[in-house]
Amino acid sequence: MEVQAQTAQTSPEGGHPPLMALLCLAVSVALLLSYGAVEGALGSGSRLAWCSILWVATLSLPQSNRGEARWSVGLGLGLCALGLAAHLDLARGFTVEQVWSTAWPTLLFLVLMPGAAARARKTGSAARHALLWFLLVPGAPLFVHTLGNLGGVDLPEWLEFIASASPLDWLAERVGGGAPEPWLPLGVAVLLFSATATSVEEPEEETG
Repeated sequence: MEVQAQTAQTSPEGGHPPLMALLCLAVSVALLLSYGAVEGALGSGSRLAWCSILWVATLSLPQSNRGEARWSVGLGLGLCALGLAAHLDLARGFTVEQVWSTAWPTLLFLVLMPGAAARARKTGSAARHALLWFLLVPGAPLFVHTLGNLGGVDLPEWLEFIASASPLDWLAERVGGGAPEPWLPLGVAVLLFSATATSVEEPEEETG
């Protein structure tokens, strides 16, 4: 019993995959099913783009300073789900070029953005990273969609430009097959990563 307790204390990075990643995997499997209800809801849109939105949003979530960074486990699960989604798109008539044009930016998003969240947790800059993430990733697109598309409000061009730079907004456009080059969203991902990469890692507190 003492050996097991000591092992649990000295290996905090082990354990089970994050609950959010498991829930994300379950939703991804539901998106890939060929049931009539799923087909009717998603239509002819790219299943890879749908799953990419889900995994990029989930794995890039800001992490608590006191939490454990296990996003690499979730990344492995996500890559498996995205591989199945890409195979399904090819089977449904999408070309290799169409699938690849969604896949390679998604892979970069999944490396840079979760990596930024994990780095922010280690360096104590989680609050700053969370603010940037909320404004640039989900915040601006939701604000523009709510006020512009649903509310009919004329929004300034600079705000629409910021919303179009969101990786999630770009992936949402990829669902229908049309989207600009991903350089702006990739710039946001690089910004999030570089904002934490320059921070100094805080020393871990010793536990008795």
